[in-house]
Amino acid sequence: MRRTTSSLRWLLLLGGLAVAALGCEIVPDREFAVLEKRLTVRIVEATRSASGGSIDFSFELANHGSTSATACLGPSRSLSYKVGSLSGTSVHRVDHPGCMREFTIQSGGVMLWTETLEVTRLPAGRVEVEVTVQIANPRRCGQSRACAVIDLKSNQFEIP
Repeated sequence: MRRTTSSLRWLLLLGGLAVAALGCEIVPDREFAVLEKRLTVRIVEATRSASGGSIDFSFELANHGSTSATACLGPSRSLSYKVGSLSGTSVHRVDHPGCMREFTIQSGGVMLWTETLEVTRLPAGRVEVEVTVQIANPRRCGQSRACAVIDLKSNQFEIP
């Protein structure tokens, strides 16, 4: 009887730990969720690369919240463009995103970075672009699981 009771206690303890671990994955991270309203991304500069198959961007990520924001740049990007009546989209989407670059931005602060995005069949002439940048939760990333993410859409920017 004692052995059964002891085994039952261990099973209940292990079951409780498993539920608690899964609960961390299921319960939303409120601290991360509010970043969608507190962070904004802005295209500061954009120029066509010499090869014509990509655009070189300078971005600014600003924290408009009252506390510091800690997150990561995720790998996925979406670029929408418009030339006159023509429009298109270039998407680089990663199924299981990770943390590409972790950052902390203080309240009222900004982070600047540059990157080049490939754009297939970008028409010549003036083009208006808008980029969606993926932000990942570093507290919910791991080798065996994908990160929780939010997508932030930039301002529209005209490239001559």
